[in-house]
Amino acid sequence: MDQVLREDHEGVAVYVAPSKALVNQVSAEIYARFGSKIFPAHSKHELLGVFLKEFNTAGGVAEAGKWKQCQVLVTIPHILEMLLLSAENQDWVARLRYVVFDEVHCIGEQEGGEQWEHCMQLIPCPFIALSATVSDPSFFHNWLSRVNELKKTSKVSIVEHRERWNDLYKYVWVGGKLRPLHPFCCFVESSLRRNGISSDLSLVPREMVQLHQEVQRIIGVNDKWDRLSPAKYFAGQAFATKIDARGYERELKEAFLQLLHDDVLGTEGFSKLTMALQQPAGLESFKPPPRTETDEVDLTKLVKETSYLQASTLFKLCKDLDQKDIMPAIIFNFSRKEIERMLKKLVEELEKLQYNKYWGDEEAKIRTRKINDKRKADYDQKKTAFDEAQKMRASAKQEGTAARKSGEIEGRGGRKAEAVDISEDLMLQEPKEPKDISEEIDPEFTFHSARALGVWQEDIDEVINDAKKKGGAENWMVEGLRRGLGIHHEGLKKGYRDAVEILFRRGYLRVVFATGTLALGINMPCRSTIFCGDSLELTGLMYRQMSGRAGRRGFDLLGQVIFLDKPFTKIQRLITSDLSSLAGEFTLSPTILLRALHEYERMLELKEEGTLGRTLEDITRCLAPVFELPFFQSKTAELKTQVAFHTRFTLELLYREGHIARDGSTRNLANLCTHLFEAEPANLVLSRLLCSGVLHEYLAEEAPKMLKGDRRTHLTVKLVSVLGWIFFRRRLPPSIPKERIPRKKNLPSEGCPRLPPLPSRIKKEIQRYNSQLFEVFQDFAWTVAMTRKHGQIDLTLPASGRCFPVGLDERGDPFEKKSGLGNALFKQVVKYKSRSPFSALSGAGDFYLTPSDLSKNCRNVLHLDLNAIPTVACPPTGADANRELEATNSWILDYMIHGQRKYLWEDNGLNATRAWKLIDEFVQTLKKAVKVMKAFAKEDDIVLTTMTQLAKEMEVFHKKA
Repeated sequence: MDQVLREDHEGVAVYVAPSKALVNQVSAEIYARFGSKIFPAHSKHELLGVFLKEFNTAGGVAEAGKWKQCQVLVTIPHILEMLLLSAENQDWVARLRYVVFDEVHCIGEQEGGEQWEHCMQLIPCPFIALSATVSDPSFFHNWLSRVNELKKTSKVSIVEHRERWNDLYKYVWVGGKLRPLHPFCCFVESSLRRNGISSDLSLVPREMVQLHQEVQRIIGVNDKWDRLSPAKYFAGQAFATKIDARGYERELKEAFLQLLHDDVLGTEGFSKLTMALQQPAGLESFKPPPRTETDEVDLTKLVKETSYLQASTLFKLCKDLDQKDIMPAIIFNFSRKEIERMLKKLVEELEKLQYNKYWGDEEAKIRTRKINDKRKADYDQKKTAFDEAQKMRASAKQEGTAARKSGEIEGRGGRKAEAVDISEDLMLQEPKEPKDISEEIDPEFTFHSARALGVWQEDIDEVINDAKKKGGAENWMVEGLRRGLGIHHEGLKKGYRDAVEILFRRGYLRVVFATGTLALGINMPCRSTIFCGDSLELTGLMYRQMSGRAGRRGFDLLGQVIFLDKPFTKIQRLITSDLSSLAGEFTLSPTILLRALHEYERMLELKEEGTLGRTLEDITRCLAPVFELPFFQSKTAELKTQVAFHTRFTLELLYREGHIARDGSTRNLANLCTHLFEAEPANLVLSRLLCSGVLHEYLAEEAPKMLKGDRRTHLTVKLVSVLGWIFFRRRLPPSIPKERIPRKKNLPSEGCPRLPPLPSRIKKEIQRYNSQLFEVFQDFAWTVAMTRKHGQIDLTLPASGRCFPVGLDERGDPFEKKSGLGNALFKQVVKYKSRSPFSALSGAGDFYLTPSDLSKNCRNVLHLDLNAIPTVACPPTGADANRELEATNSWILDYMIHGQRKYLWEDNGLNATRAWKLIDEFVQTLKKAVKVMKAFAKEDDIVLTTMTQLAKEMEVFHKKA
C-alpha cells in the first residue's frame, strides 16, 4: 500500500477481508498509518474508502461512483467480484496496482468461497494472499500459478512460515481447577498408527519433558529413547533456544511413532501413557512429586455440561485466571443467546457479592456506615475550608478592586490586589459530595485493569458513556464494561461493539464473551482463550483460528487455551485433527455464465462508444480462467473436458429458459437473474414464474379474497408463501426445540413448521423447471462419459480401493468375463455410458431418477456435486424428480405473520444468528428484485406492487427486531 501511495495519486490498492468487523479495524489502521499523505488541491482523490453491501465511506452510494476516488479500498469479496465484472467500472479496474487477500482460506468455504475464487481469477494486477491456517498450500499455489499463466501476468511465489511466535499451553477446567492437558493424551492409538501426528501439533518444552519421562517409565531401558533424555540431548549447552527445542520435538515425535510401529509401546502401554499424561506433572523433570488420590483425574470421562451458564462457575474461573495472571481472556461460544446470558449472570453475581460485602449482615452494615460517616465528615471539613476560602477571596478581591480604582499602588491595597492574583492559582477545588462506598466498583469484584484505568480514565469514561448513549447498550452491558467485562457478536449495535474493541485493546477490558466474530483476523490478542458450549461450527479450522488469539506477540511467551464443559471426544477431535488443505468447490453455475455474457455485451457497447476504460483483450484474458480453471481438484475426473462441456450445456439451459438468444446475447429477464445472482437457483425460477404469468394469475385470483382484519389473507402473505419455496429455502427441522412454550398470541401459520403446498399451476411450473434442468445435466453426463473409454479407474471401488480386471467386450461392458455365468449375466445388463459399472449391474442403464441418483451413481471420470445442480425443492432420494416437491420450512411465512424473530427458534428451529441473517438477506433480495422490476413492469403490475409492499413490511419487522 505504501508503494502504491508513493508512486502517484491514481493507482489503487485493495484490501479484501472476510468480515465487516475486520474491514472496520483495517480501515482504521490504514488511516492511522498513511493519513499524513497530502493530495494536490485540485485532486478529487481521497486516501481511504470502505465499500460494503450496506455503505461505502468514500462518499455516496455505489451508483454515484464516488468510491472510485479513494486510493486504498477496503472491502469484502462480494463487492470486489461485482466491481471486477461490471462493464461500467473497467476504468477503475485498469487503475488497480495491488490486491491483498486476508484470511484467504475462506476460498474453501461452501458459502462465499466462489466470490474469493472469482476475485483471484479476474484481477489484472499482482496480489498477496494471506492465511495462517492452511496445511498444504501446494495445490492452491499451483492453481494460482496456472491462473496467472493463462492471464499472462506475473509469476506466483509462495512464502511459508511454520512456527508460531509463541507456544500454546492447554488446560481443562475440571472440578473447579485448571488441569494441564497434554496433547498426546488426546490421541487414539489406531488413528495415530494410521495417520501419524498432525503437522501443526506442537509441544511446549514442559510437555516434551513430561512425554519423555512417562514413556521412559513405561518401556524401561531403550537406547533410541534414552538418547532423547533432555540431560543427554542438551548436554554441554548453557541454554536451549526455541530452534533447539523444535529440533528436539521433531526427533521426539519420530522416535515415539517408531516405538508404536515396532510395538515397543503396545496397546496396554499406550493406554497407561495416555492416563499418565492426564495427570499434572511436576516441574522437576526427573523426580516428579508423588501424586495423591485427589490429584488423580480421568479426562476421558468428561462429558458435555452447561455449568458455564452458572454465575458461580464463571466467577471462579475468571478469579482463577486473574490470580494466575493469565488475563485478558476471550471466552468463545457460538450461541449469541448463551454469551449474553453468561455476561448478564456474571455481572449480577459481581453486584450481589459486592452488596453482600457491604450490606450482607449486621456487622457489614456497621462497617459500611462507619466508612460512609467518615467520608461525610471529611467532605464537611473540606467543604467548610472551601467556603471560607471563597469568602476570603471575595473580600480580598473587593478590597483589591477598590485599591486599583483609587490608584493606590503601594501599601495595603496593593498587597491585597497582588494577593487576589496569587489566589487565582492557589484556589482550592470544590470537593465532590461523597459517594456511598457500596455504590462504587470494588476492586475485589471487578476484572478491569486498574493500570489502564489510571492512564486512560477520561477516555475510558467517555467510551463507556458513548456506548450507553449512542451504542444502544443495555444497563447490564454498561455495568459489565465498568467491571471489565464485554460481549461481542454480529447482532450487537456497532457503537457498543466498537467500545468493546477499543477498551479491550487499551487493556481495560480483560474478559470478553464472543462468538466467531473475533476469530478471523481481528486484532484483539489476549493471553487466554476459553472454549465453552458446543456447536457444529467449531471445527478444527475454527479452533485454530480462535486459539490463535491467545499469546500476545512481544508480550507473552505462552498463550493459554482452556476447555470448559467440553466432552473429551470433542477435545480430542479439535486437538488431533489435521488442517485440511484447500480444495475448493465446483463453482461454475448458470448465473455466473449469464452475468459474464450480460456484462460482456455491455462492454461491447461501451467499446463502440469509446468509454470502456480497458482493452477488450485484457478483459477477455482475465475472464478466461473463470471458465477454464475453476479452483477444484479431483483424483478421478478429467476436469478440463468436464469444464468445457459444463459451459456448453449451461449455455443450452440458459437458451431453453429464454435468457439468451442464438447469438449469445441476453434477453427477457436476464437482467433480473444477474441482479439476484446470490439467490441462485431462486433467481432462475422467479424469472420463469414471471415470464409464464402464473404468479400474476395467482395473485389476481387471491386479491378479491383479501379480508382487512385477517392478515393471513393479505396478498403480501400469499406472495411470501410462494417465495418461501424458492428463496432462502430451509428444510424442515429434524425436531422442535424442547423449550417450545404454548402461547395465545403471535401464532405461526397453521401448518407450522411445514410451508403450505404451492398452487397447482406454480407447482407444475417449478416441476417443469426441475425436469428440464435435470434433463440437461443427464445429457451433459452422457456426453462427457462418451469422451472416455471405460478403464481401471471405473472398476475401482471407492471405499475399499479394490480393483477389478478390465475386459472390454463388443457391447462396451468393462468387466472381464471369466465364466459362462458371468458372461450371461453381463449380456443381460442394459447398455450404459455415464453410469458407474457397479451401479449399472442393477439394470438401470443411463436413466436416473433424481439429481442425487445422478451425482452418486455416475462414472468416476465425472465429478457431479449435488449442490452444483441448481434444482428447487427437488426430493434428494427415493422419488422421481418430476413428481412431488420436498417439504419446506415455513420460517419466512411464520415471520411474516407474527413479525417476531424470537419465535423462529421455537417454531422453526432457527437460532438467532441464522434467523437474523436469513431475514436480512431476504429483505435485501426483495429490494433488488423490486428495483429491477420497476425498469420493465408497469406501475400497477400486481406482482411489482405486492413485492414492493412486502419489502416495506418485512423491513419494518426487521428494524423493530
